[in-house]
Amino acid sequence: MKIGFLIIGSEILDGKITDLNTKILSEYLRSHHEEIHESMVVRDTKSDIEHGLRELFHTHDVVITSGGLGPTKDDITKETIASFFGKKILFHPDALKTSEDNYKRFHRTFPGKDHTYSYLPEDFSPLSNTMGFAPGFYTKHQNKFLFSAPGVPREFKRMIEDHLFSVISEKLEKTTFLKHVIMRTKYIPEEKIFQEVDTLLWDKLSHYGEVSSLPNLMGVDIGVKVRASSEEELEKKVLELHSIFEKSPLHKNIWGQGRETLEEKIIKLCNLRNIKFGFAESASGGLCSHRITGVPGSSQSFMGSVVCYDEKIKEDILGVKKETLLNHSAVSSETATEMAMGLLEKFHLDIALSITGYAGPGGGTSENPVGTVFIGKAKRGKPVEVQKLNLFGDREILKQRFSQVALFTLLEEVEKFTSSLS
Repeated sequence: MKIGFLIIGSEILDGKITDLNTKILSEYLRSHHEEIHESMVVRDTKSDIEHGLRELFHTHDVVITSGGLGPTKDDITKETIASFFGKKILFHPDALKTSEDNYKRFHRTFPGKDHTYSYLPEDFSPLSNTMGFAPGFYTKHQNKFLFSAPGVPREFKRMIEDHLFSVISEKLEKTTFLKHVIMRTKYIPEEKIFQEVDTLLWDKLSHYGEVSSLPNLMGVDIGVKVRASSEEELEKKVLELHSIFEKSPLHKNIWGQGRETLEEKIIKLCNLRNIKFGFAESASGGLCSHRITGVPGSSQSFMGSVVCYDEKIKEDILGVKKETLLNHSAVSSETATEMAMGLLEKFHLDIALSITGYAGPGGGTSENPVGTVFIGKAKRGKPVEVQKLNLFGDREILKQRFSQVALFTLLEEVEKFTSSLS
């Protein structure tokens, strides 16, 4: 089955918002052994939308659209689709009922049958929207399907989950199984992985499927798209791929698998072993805490943080000595040590991390230029350890890299902690 995706929204092309629905759709399809074959982004004009429909319907079995289903004048997706198929827009009793139900979920009264939501192209069927007001809709045309959903990501996601595969079930292939094997690495650039660390790795992986290499913050995600004719064959190939990675010199740089984020892995392990941790953040400005608290269930193990940007806060809250700040400065191994120890004792943690450095563009010294960061790690009954790194980038990038190094450091300590408890 070939699936095309038409993203409708001038605001995306104008850079006002970022398209999130491609990621949502691709992840959902992947879980059902399917994938997007082609996608297009078009403006909210009749000619552009029709062009997109024409291009995608020509070569795909299913076309999914997102955007343009709201009640404002620039929401013309419904009318354009009707014109494209040579249909009229008609009052649809099921669309009225669906819209009334959508409004009831939010304790709102539907305006009435004259509202645009009550109308659909003839021969189309409405789709309930459990996260919003605008109904979606679908039709089958010349043995192909059109499935239209709102552009708001949370509404798009729920509508895809609730309806897509029940609508297009007859198109689902039962003979192809698909899985993406992803290994997440750290502290090693892409060119070094394949040109120095393991020069045969790409060729070995290519034997099993399409290989991809995606550089990201302080690491590279290496993926292999594996296809098989049965679940047993798929599982065999996946196990063989895992064996290749385990035997590779790259193995020591692999920190995770699949699409699990660094923060999610940390919280999963900490919650499993009842490890309490926190941060004393200066240079990262609370970014570590922000990332961790984005994970559901983080309150079980993350106790809190101190964003100690000013030296007075370092002294008064964390107990950093004034002499330490005067003799060694706020960006130093000594300050990072006292920040981590102060947090460990004050918050009664198992692991405390401190982050102090120069994110620029000002500050820095000849010894510790902009990009320097000290990461302190304190654990119960152990001496504080501090690592110093010199990183590169502008202020925003450096803050992200400071937080990434801190979280990598935390993960390493958590894994040691869990190993000692096993």
